[in-house]
Amino acid sequence: MLKINDLIAKSKNGTEIIVSLIPLNKMQNTRQGLKKIEVGKRVLLQSGIVVDLNLDDRTFYTSLHQLFKLKHKII
Repeated sequence: MLKINDLIAKSKNGTEIIVSLIPLNKMQNTRQGLKKIEVGKRVLLQSGIVVDLNLDDRTFYTSLHQLFKLKHKII
């Protein structure tokens, strides 16, 4: 799994965690056959749990009411 640099995410109460970004790939059907296409990013926590980014490409939830925010928007 290809990881992007370790990033620091902060929550509202000041908790900081180190996360990595990994690509979210989907299979696309083409005339030449199936092909993997990157459609977004996911967040890999230090504990090994993978969570999805929210639609703003900047925030994610680790559990109920645990919102974390990355410093920059992910492109």
